[in-house]
Amino acid sequence: MNIHKTVFVLLALLLAGMAIVPMVNAADTSDKANMVGVTVPAPESVDFSELKARHTEHSEEAFILTDPVTFLTFWNNKLEWGLSQQQIETGVKKMEAGDLKKYWDDSEKYYEINNPEEFSRDLQRGLGITSEQAAIFVKAQKEQTRLDYQNYQAPSQSALSSLQKSSMVLTASPSTQSAPSATGYLYTVLIFTDFQIPSEEGAWRDSHKEDAWYDAWMGTNQIESQADSRAGVDNSVGTYSVTVSGQNTGDNSNAWGSSGWMERAAQNLGYTDSNSDGRYTDDMARALKSYQGADSVMLMFATHDITRSYAVGPDQGYADKAAIGYWWMGSDSAVHFATQYHYEHEALHLYGALDEYEGQSYCGQASSLAVDPMQQFYTNTNNFNCSVSTTSVMRDLGQTVISLSTKRFIGWGDHDNDGTLDPFDSSP
Repeated sequence: MNIHKTVFVLLALLLAGMAIVPMVNAADTSDKANMVGVTVPAPESVDFSELKARHTEHSEEAFILTDPVTFLTFWNNKLEWGLSQQQIETGVKKMEAGDLKKYWDDSEKYYEINNPEEFSRDLQRGLGITSEQAAIFVKAQKEQTRLDYQNYQAPSQSALSSLQKSSMVLTASPSTQSAPSATGYLYTVLIFTDFQIPSEEGAWRDSHKEDAWYDAWMGTNQIESQADSRAGVDNSVGTYSVTVSGQNTGDNSNAWGSSGWMERAAQNLGYTDSNSDGRYTDDMARALKSYQGADSVMLMFATHDITRSYAVGPDQGYADKAAIGYWWMGSDSAVHFATQYHYEHEALHLYGALDEYEGQSYCGQASSLAVDPMQQFYTNTNNFNCSVSTTSVMRDLGQTVISLSTKRFIGWGDHDNDGTLDPFDSSP
């Protein structure tokens, strides 16, 4: 047997096996590097100033109407305007021929309402409601949006929900999570995910991608702008685009489980299960962490549909993951854009924060989402029902402020007051 030939064949097989693992080429550290590994392209980046120049910002009060009759029927019943269905339908036809035209987006085929006060005056003319009824409508619609937003954010059957309801105390070390705390270089990869069975909204469009990218950057950058100077926070966002089989299943194990579409998305991007644990997202997060030289990596899956956002609990593997739908629907059938607040809110969950609004978490609750030592040292002190509770992004619609309670969970606390933040303190 020719031993030299055998060695050559074995070496070739070894190199071929290595080629499919998404590892960073240590020799390639230039800005022009375009590969995480041999089979995996790097996430796309963009000059934020250019992105901002192309972006049209949506206010948190903005909403979309695709069916004004259904929307106004809801409010007629809720606010007891006393209009018949015929009056509503006639009023809508009148408005569609007049005042509603200014809200029509012909490219998107919907009415985009950016100013509820102005819209309420249109309702006075179109439906004949009084100025007092119009003022009550504006206030009630904003309150309904706030309540729907909290319902939209609230965990249902997700891994996060199961984890928080569990009586078992999960002790997590920083090494078990790709985004253990909001300290150092924070890298978020926004994964625009299309499905072979698309939602009725269809596949991602470039203009919508730019809008979501902008919001993700603004939301995660709120964390950098409010960070404790000792945390050394630097924020960056990159993107991937991928298509997976099936359809969006919402917040359940078909999304975030070991056989869910999130794992297929990582696999379709070229990442391999190099540690044979049955998952691809952990290999993706580790590879990006190494490639970017990041201290934390979050995988945010952006879907082009009307679904609520959710964060995936730390019992679902190493990769810190979240999903955010481009839109979300209120109980009045009005459709709202996901904005920077959603990205900031979900990112803070992945770093260890709890919800602070009514019905989610409670005063004195430890965070099963946080890692040690934050998990053992701190409890929720800013829940809506606490004796003292301040406005925050984890509690209120349209807010960006990070509460003191959340700051402690995500690694900006100093438990022993020795001047060193908990994640960096050998004896906090």
